[in-house]
Amino acid sequence: MTTPGFFQLYPAARPALPAGDYTATSNQKLVAQTPHDGPQQIPVDDTEFHLVIDAPRYKMPPDQILSTFPPAGSQGDWRERLPQIVLKRRTLPWERNPDPAHDPHTSPPWLALVVLADGEGQLSSDVDVSQCVTSDVNLGNEADVPRGKYLSVTKDIVEKVFPCRDELDLLCHVRKVDLRDTELALGDDDGFLAVVIANRLPQPAAPKTDDQPALPLKYTAYLINLEHQLDKLLATEPNPVLFFDATAAVSLVDSELLAPAPNATIDQIAMKIGPAAPVLAMSKDAKSLSPTAALPAPFAAAKGIESAAAAWATGPSKEGASISNAYADAKAFKAGVFNGDIVRLMPVYRFPVLVSWEFTCTGEGGFERLMNALQVGMLGTAVDEDAAGHPIGAPPPGLEVAATGHVALSHRTRRGEAARSWYRGPLTPQPTVRAEPVDGVLPLAHTGDQLRKLVPDGREDISLAALFEIGRLLTLNKPTLVASLMHWRRELFGAARARQLADLLANQIVAGIGLGVAGGRSKLEDLVRASVVGAYASENGLAPAAPEVTAARVPDELLELAPEQMLAGLGVSASVVARLGKQFGVDGLSSVPIAVAMTPKEPATGDKQAMVVLNQTLSERIDQLVISALKVSDVPHAVGRPTRSRKRDDLDRLLAEAAERVATGRRD
Repeated sequence: MTTPGFFQLYPAARPALPAGDYTATSNQKLVAQTPHDGPQQIPVDDTEFHLVIDAPRYKMPPDQILSTFPPAGSQGDWRERLPQIVLKRRTLPWERNPDPAHDPHTSPPWLALVVLADGEGQLSSDVDVSQCVTSDVNLGNEADVPRGKYLSVTKDIVEKVFPCRDELDLLCHVRKVDLRDTELALGDDDGFLAVVIANRLPQPAAPKTDDQPALPLKYTAYLINLEHQLDKLLATEPNPVLFFDATAAVSLVDSELLAPAPNATIDQIAMKIGPAAPVLAMSKDAKSLSPTAALPAPFAAAKGIESAAAAWATGPSKEGASISNAYADAKAFKAGVFNGDIVRLMPVYRFPVLVSWEFTCTGEGGFERLMNALQVGMLGTAVDEDAAGHPIGAPPPGLEVAATGHVALSHRTRRGEAARSWYRGPLTPQPTVRAEPVDGVLPLAHTGDQLRKLVPDGREDISLAALFEIGRLLTLNKPTLVASLMHWRRELFGAARARQLADLLANQIVAGIGLGVAGGRSKLEDLVRASVVGAYASENGLAPAAPEVTAARVPDELLELAPEQMLAGLGVSASVVARLGKQFGVDGLSSVPIAVAMTPKEPATGDKQAMVVLNQTLSERIDQLVISALKVSDVPHAVGRPTRSRKRDDLDRLLAEAAERVATGRRD
């Protein structure tokens, strides 16, 4: 078992078979022992079974991502830790073979985490998965999603930033953690996690001047698919290139600048006479030895100015500042870069992106840097000091200390008003009176403002309020605890809301259940719709139900019955209905036990007159139902005694007409 706070590392967790299409075949030999011919071979056809082992290829399922570092959308000093992503299924980085020619049991992972700054790559929108790879790569028709995203990046960025092929095994591993350690388990179910690490430490942007801090730089982390594209990566890290190459530097120097100076005076060089004439003749720009001939660059009278202005010529300068040919070439090269000429010649690769997130790296922050810059002077320090121990600024105001250990500190309220408040840490020099429980329950605070106290001098004591805020922030700093709170809110808070809803509906349901039973199935449906669905809709802000146009009349005798009497008539206890409704909500009403008894042969009432009236009413009602079902009516007889005959309707008329057409032979 893993010790809490620690985890075990494994280099890989390879599945028995990587993802892909497989065919399983089976064959058998069947021999029958016959009584006359002995053992005989019976042919049996071979059987083939086709199966597919699935795995993500273009998109990572959200339930497989447990955490990312740095967090998505965060901003901080991330220079000290490599970005990483934690996956739930331990075999995910090895479920596909990135190189079909390589043994899947020893092949590198098919996933890689790359970190690019703004401008180093481009993330596409949702496109067809066939467009998510480089043009010379074909991953087949197997796809987990119809559309996906890809990372478009040039070859030079791949060679500078992407991991090499021999580094892929080092950037993926499996962690085994203790499930009781919620900080490391991250909500996993078996304690084995797959981790993919990037090979690049984020860095902030360089400052514009030396006296300014580093500038924030935005990065994007991409979890990419390397299937059939391992050859796009470098095999190993190349040897570092020397910062200064003397041979290359000498080759860039113009040979004219290395020409020896002529053995002549300054006046002879300026007048182009005497020993300076042979050197001038060697110049490629010199066409004659006239006073206006161009001088070699090393011997010009002024830097960047042609000889027409430097020589003894009269009049204003005829030419302006000279432009070096080397500078002109560099300018053209720079223009080619901005026009896209260089980029157009650089190969561009596409890698499928399963998931990506953004973060910003700053030059300030980090726990170690914050702690190093923290002022460790205690409350009451007379003068602030720097790292060397030299005083900084003016001394603070006089320290106010109470006998209880409280210290008066400058405080700014939520409204921005400056104030002086009392504060005390967890240690006290004197015994204190603590809050006592009331009926065995300690007072519970929901916000820090509830713990502010007003002391006799008119100022606030914010000690407990500050303690509450510190505890709340430390609690919310743990992602697993926040996830547990959200889970509790979904489960228990939802159940509590259902119980509250059941309490609101209990009275209406109990009061109307007897009327619903008396009215039959349609009346029960109206009861459920009006009392349950309608009340739930009004509680949750849904649209109200349409009002009824007509309603069945309920006998006055049933309206006078109390809900308890109706439930008692059904053999149900009202207390049981209320208890089950409070515990389980509306669903609890289905579990109410109802006793089924035999129908009594004798009437329950002893009023004979009432029984006569009831029997007469029931006989008339039954007679009406029978007459309506048989469609018969009372027809007066010739003698005066009514007889019963069948009523004729439209159907009878149509049948009679059809029979008449058949008898007469008409076809109209």
